[in-house]
Amino acid sequence: MKINIRKSAISDLKNIDHKDRKRIHATILKLSTFPNVSNVKKLTDFEPAYRFRTGDYRILFDVIGNTVEIGRILHRKNSYRES
Repeated sequence: MKINIRKSAISDLKNIDHKDRKRIHATILKLSTFPNVSNVKKLTDFEPAYRFRTGDYRILFDVIGNTVEIGRILHRKNSYRES
């Protein structure tokens, strides 16, 4: 699958420390094999429709056709409040 990262997710990444950013980058690359990825949960009543858990961060994304659209990358304490 193709991966598209929205401006909001890029802005979120800029506020994350280097160690966590490296882990998140590796996780984003794994999303290219969606739906064969563990730690992915379909969300209800939220847009984007999926979340991938990596450490203390949540990658919120949606799948549109053959593209994984990453909407936000947030700390777990903020991930469902701001989306």
